[in-house]
Amino acid sequence: MGSKSTKFPMKMMTIFLAISLCTAFVFAIYFQDVNKSKDNISMEILQDKSGKMTFFDVEVSDQFVALPGNYSKVGYSPVPLWFKIKINRYNADEINYLTINNPLFEDVTIYIPTSNDYEIKHSGYAYKSNSDEISYVYPAFKIPPQFDHNQYIYMTSKSLYGQNFIAQLANEDLFRKTSMINVWAGGILFGVLVALFFYNLVTGLAIKNKTFIKYCFYVFTTLLWNAAMTGLLNITGFKYAYWIVEYSTGIGILMSLAIAMFMRAIFQTQTKFPKIDVCLKLLIVYFPLTLLLFFFISKELGAFGASASSVVFVLYFIIMFKGIRNKNIRSPQLITAWLLCFLSVILFYLMVFGLIPQSYIMIYYLFFLSCASATAFALSLAEIINKLNAEKQRNQVLFENSEIQSRQFELAFIRAQMDPHFVHNTLNVIEGIIAENKEKAGSLVNDLSHYLRNIFDYGNSERFISIHEELDAVNFYVRIEQARFPNKIVVNYKIDPSIQLKVPRFVIQPLVENAIKHGIRKRKTVGTVTIRVKELEYGFLIAVEDDGVGIEDAYKLLEYSPGKGIGLANINARLKAEYGTQLHIVSEKGKGTAVRFDVPIKEQT
Repeated sequence: MGSKSTKFPMKMMTIFLAISLCTAFVFAIYFQDVNKSKDNISMEILQDKSGKMTFFDVEVSDQFVALPGNYSKVGYSPVPLWFKIKINRYNADEINYLTINNPLFEDVTIYIPTSNDYEIKHSGYAYKSNSDEISYVYPAFKIPPQFDHNQYIYMTSKSLYGQNFIAQLANEDLFRKTSMINVWAGGILFGVLVALFFYNLVTGLAIKNKTFIKYCFYVFTTLLWNAAMTGLLNITGFKYAYWIVEYSTGIGILMSLAIAMFMRAIFQTQTKFPKIDVCLKLLIVYFPLTLLLFFFISKELGAFGASASSVVFVLYFIIMFKGIRNKNIRSPQLITAWLLCFLSVILFYLMVFGLIPQSYIMIYYLFFLSCASATAFALSLAEIINKLNAEKQRNQVLFENSEIQSRQFELAFIRAQMDPHFVHNTLNVIEGIIAENKEKAGSLVNDLSHYLRNIFDYGNSERFISIHEELDAVNFYVRIEQARFPNKIVVNYKIDPSIQLKVPRFVIQPLVENAIKHGIRKRKTVGTVTIRVKELEYGFLIAVEDDGVGIEDAYKLLEYSPGKGIGLANINARLKAEYGTQLHIVSEKGKGTAVRFDVPIKEQT
């Protein structure tokens, strides 16, 4: 017992340490990369509070403030920003590139000094195909041969995600090597998400499980989001790459919607976390409205409305915290996915608010966290499949056992239909007529024999029999009753002989017995029972009608009542179990009773 209690905390600690070590390793490389170019480039920043400064005003301004190195850690700024970049180490004999590590810029204008004048270049999704940047994951500009490295490069930029970036100078060899690393890293991570998408899509469609389909929606939006975040589509030359970046906020809202829907499904919040489920339902309604606002009214308002996306992750944290504390969640895969997702959200907001600058290492680490989290979710879904299969096998065993028990109970029910007084009275009748009419007595003994055999041999018989076999059993009973009460009972059979229909054993005989015992025998004169079997468009109608004395409160016959046996109530329960239909009783005092039920045609396959 003690080992079980320590097993889960050990798993949690292992997962936490693994993620922490991986993150520490990435940050070590990240800061090494930042510091590597720190001495090569220095930067200063200027806030244009008036919003009207031109390049010429900026060039002579003395309001620039030095930044700690080659990076800016500025979050979203409501006023235009200008940057002054100084390249301290430059080799004019090489081909050089200036890269700005932020693929989410809307507008970047850069002024590169040359021996003659400034060469102006534009970048960002605002320029789309008119951009001057070269094919690279984030804005990159080729330094012109006549570049004057003794002067400053000026840059102004605009972005909803903050103007945090790292400026780097790369020669031809480093530029191509970094580009190749981006292609390989991005391709592998994209491949992981695409594989997860199609595998779980096929699985979800095969087992008809909506959780898998919602997971695919989550993976698809994660793919789009990372395509915008990493800028990888810029390398491919994809026609709508800039469009994806331009509407990245809308894609982020769509991803938040997908996460909310997936959370409801995988955590079963409707039953396990009802209060959180209400919040998720509201967000699922809210996000589409925000999308409409973003696409058709105002991108700024839509981006502001997208801030509710953080609520999804807060709810996610509460679900996991409560689930782990209450021991409702014990899946290492789910916990791993949660921690990875939580870490990626923290890092993303640190970059948005400018607490850490964007670097291609950090951007790809966020991409890696998305893939790892999606993989952990996929493993969790695989665990769900295994549980479903195990549950299916258990249910199959239970079903088979219940089938055996059902047959036993049904056998007990049918045997209970036999009234000992009925057998005793029948034997008395046979005894009375044996001396007068041996042939009639023999026929009656034969009828009683068939009647008893139908009851006691039930366990060796098929559960369903043809309507004609069932009516033969009814006929044995009727002839016995007619012998007991001569000239009292008339039974009419209105059945199409060509009808092909199977019914459960002893589903009609109790109705006929009820009609004779409670309707006809209480009459002073002869009475008639009519048995009808009619084929309809939707199935078959079976009816037993009598012109007996009628029954008050006939609907009470369908209720179980102590001392009244099992009668029609049990027949009604069997019909509900087999067909989803029930008995309908119409009775009028002094005029008779009619009992009807339907057999759906779909059951006769």
